[in-house]
Amino acid sequence: MNQATHKKGSPRERILQPRVWLAAGNSDGKSSRRLRLSAAHDEWNHVGIALLAMEEGFFAEEGLTDVELITFDGASSELLDREALQVDLLARGIVDIAIDPRTTFVLEARDGKRPVCIAAARRKNHAFVLVGEKGLKSVQDLRGKRLQMSHPGDATDVMMRQVLRDSGLEPDKEVEFSYARGPMHDPGGVARAFMEGRQGPAVLASVTQVQGLVDAGYPVLADLRKLYPSRHDRVTAANEIFCRDHPDLLKACLKGMIRGCRFVLEAKNRERFKNVIVKTGFLTSERERSSFDDLFDGWQERVSRDLSLPLDGIQLIVEEEKRAGKISSSFRVEDVLSLDALREAQIALGPSA
Repeated sequence: MNQATHKKGSPRERILQPRVWLAAGNSDGKSSRRLRLSAAHDEWNHVGIALLAMEEGFFAEEGLTDVELITFDGASSELLDREALQVDLLARGIVDIAIDPRTTFVLEARDGKRPVCIAAARRKNHAFVLVGEKGLKSVQDLRGKRLQMSHPGDATDVMMRQVLRDSGLEPDKEVEFSYARGPMHDPGGVARAFMEGRQGPAVLASVTQVQGLVDAGYPVLADLRKLYPSRHDRVTAANEIFCRDHPDLLKACLKGMIRGCRFVLEAKNRERFKNVIVKTGFLTSERERSSFDDLFDGWQERVSRDLSLPLDGIQLIVEEEKRAGKISSSFRVEDVLSLDALREAQIALGPSA
């Protein structure tokens, strides 16, 4: 697939050129069905595990000898446009599995009778901590202030808005938001900007930055790891027809991804993983290189070893979507889940050491 377009009048109408990785090598000479994966974020911490599974042969060892991974460069499109496109491609069957889609978009597509389903988790939790400027004592102290965020709809934006709502504050009315649209996934840079007074009165800090901020005298206003231990605002999703017709391929893919998760969580594999990321075209900028250690260390709390998906983690999003009028009141979590392949993959691999 070289390009994608949308219906005239769509807010995401444009031609997008994907970046594509292929892992192909069927040694027996027989043709095999290509498995197509997609990621909405062209960032190593979104595609890294899939690329590792391709490079290390985890997919091939599970019988997937022809795998394609596509993603879209953030410089050419808005985040929410790419994420909407990702779920649209999934529903149309152009890709089989999406490895990082926004849960709300999957729910809305499913509620609209489109053939998409949630097949597994993407990560374990949100390892963010809300830290305020010196003198603040609670989330309530952010009333009337302006928060500086990166991109509308990114993980920190979503979770900042959620913690404000759950603290009785209305985003955009009682707390103002502004967006720099700068580089994503730069926890060290965000922490430095905050301490220098360039990030506003509060920041969602990664766990690797929290202790340094606390030691410098900045107060913790909310720990999202405790507030939302099971929340899953991003998942692993699949085309429902693909799930029905090719459950063996879905299971094989999930086994490969789980093996990738377990690999990167082993300290001894850190440099090997980094080498794969460099080989596949990442860590080319100073920003990526300097943020690698922070992001990778944060994976110890965020990455799931077996992609388990707690029911209440999706139920939270379903209830929020219902209150916002985005999905019908009769929608059930069970309507969107397809977890048989995940359970079979977990059983086949056995418990993680």
